[in-house]
Amino acid sequence: MTTRYLIRFDDVVPTMAWSRFRVFDEIADELSLPYLIGVVPECRDPKLMVESARSDFWAWARARRKAGWTIAQHGYQHLYETEGRGLLGIGRKSEFAGLPYEVQFEKLSRGKVILQNEDVWEDVFMAPSHSFDTETLRALRDLNFTAITDGFGFYPYELCGLIAVPQLVARPLGFGIGVETICIHVNTMSDDAIKRIIDFIRTHHKQIISFREAKEVIPAFPPIPSLLRSATSTALRLRRAVRG
Repeated sequence: MTTRYLIRFDDVVPTMAWSRFRVFDEIADELSLPYLIGVVPECRDPKLMVESARSDFWAWARARRKAGWTIAQHGYQHLYETEGRGLLGIGRKSEFAGLPYEVQFEKLSRGKVILQNEDVWEDVFMAPSHSFDTETLRALRDLNFTAITDGFGFYPYELCGLIAVPQLVARPLGFGIGVETICIHVNTMSDDAIKRIIDFIRTHHKQIISFREAKEVIPAFPPIPSLLRSATSTALRLRRAVRG
């Protein structure tokens, strides 16, 4: 058995650390890699304002979509309003969880319109801080989203009418099964961490797949995914609890 890898970048905005992302962009060109990127439609989070705004951001995003990348709607403004841990129970704050359906729907709708106007919207959602609730998922369904990049285990599964492609790790573990979504935040990565990921990508690029391909990965033995979801859910929540 061979692990398939999905490379995911969070917090993709005009003012992110493009000087640190450049090496990932270049190797994607070199090896034709299909990244998954979470684009904040209207970023208002000062923590994501790291470098001068990229003036051609939306043109760049359109080009990357045409190159086979998947663009996920990463919330709306990336501003946290609640301390809701959401369905997964691993985040400590949320832009959505705990808010009324109508409020969540309005935020998601406004974000969708922005991405549609820039011709980069796709039916994939990436929740800031991994925090969303059943009302978030209901609003997503009503807005014609079909998938989220979050969840437990190593195989895609149905969650309240959406396809959940699990995301558990920030560095590759190589369990030898299913899909590992590697979550990368370039704004806060050290030079050594970037080098390690680049070295990994170069070595394992043939195992890197697109989000569309990840949605289709199925297990050889049907009972395995539910067991893995239960085990990883327990392990991750315990780890978060111990870390405070």
